[in-house]
Amino acid sequence: MGTEAARIPSSRGTATEQRLIAAAERLFAEHGVGAMSLRTVMQAARTNVAAIHYHFGSKEGLLDAVLRSRLGQVAVERTAVLGEVPENGVTARELARAFVQPVAAVLESGGECWIRLVGRLLATGGDGLDAVAESFFERNAAFVDLLDRLSPGVPRRTLDFRLSQAMTVTLNVLGDVGRTRRLHGPDAADWTTGEIVEDLVDVVTSVLAGPPGPDA
Repeated sequence: MGTEAARIPSSRGTATEQRLIAAAERLFAEHGVGAMSLRTVMQAARTNVAAIHYHFGSKEGLLDAVLRSRLGQVAVERTAVLGEVPENGVTARELARAFVQPVAAVLESGGECWIRLVGRLLATGGDGLDAVAESFFERNAAFVDLLDRLSPGVPRRTLDFRLSQAMTVTLNVLGDVGRTRRLHGPDAADWTTGEIVEDLVDVVTSVLAGPPGPDA
C-alpha cells in the first residue's frame, strides 16, 4: 500500500473524524500502534494534533474509535448470515461461512487494514484488544449458542479456544491477501480473493468441528 490516505470507512462523525480514523487504521495496521505518533497520524489525515485530542481525547481513544468503526459491520453481516442457518441440524461449514463471510465483507469494503490491525492486536495482546473481545463475545452470543449445539458435551473452554483459533487464521489470511498469495508461490498468482475465502471456509470448518468422532 502507498502512503496516500486510506479509504475512509463508512462511519458516523465529522469529516475530520473520519479522516483521522482512516489514517490511523492504515498506519496502526502497517507499523503498529506503539510505533505511530499522533503527529504522524495528523499529517496523514491533513489535520492537527489538537483535532485528535478534541475528537478522541487521546491515542487510546483514537484506537478505540478505529476498532469500533467496523465492528458494527461485522456484527450486522454475521447476524444476516446466521439468519439463513437453520436452528436444527446446523453444520460446521454453515457456521464457518457465518464466521468468515462478515470479515470478507469488510475486506471487500476496503477494510483490509482494519482486519490486519485486529490481527496484530490479537497476536500481540496489545492495547485496544479489550474492545474487540467485548464486542465479539457480546454480539456473537447466537453464534456461540449454535456452536454449542453443534458440539454437545464439548467443554466451553474448548469451544472458545476453537473460536479464537478460527479468528486468528481468518484475520491472518484476509488481513493481507497479497501475502497469502506470495506465501504459496507462483502457482497462487491467479488465486482470486473469492477462491481464498472458500478455501478459508474449509479450514475454519475443520477448526470449529474439532476432531472426527471414533466412528468417522
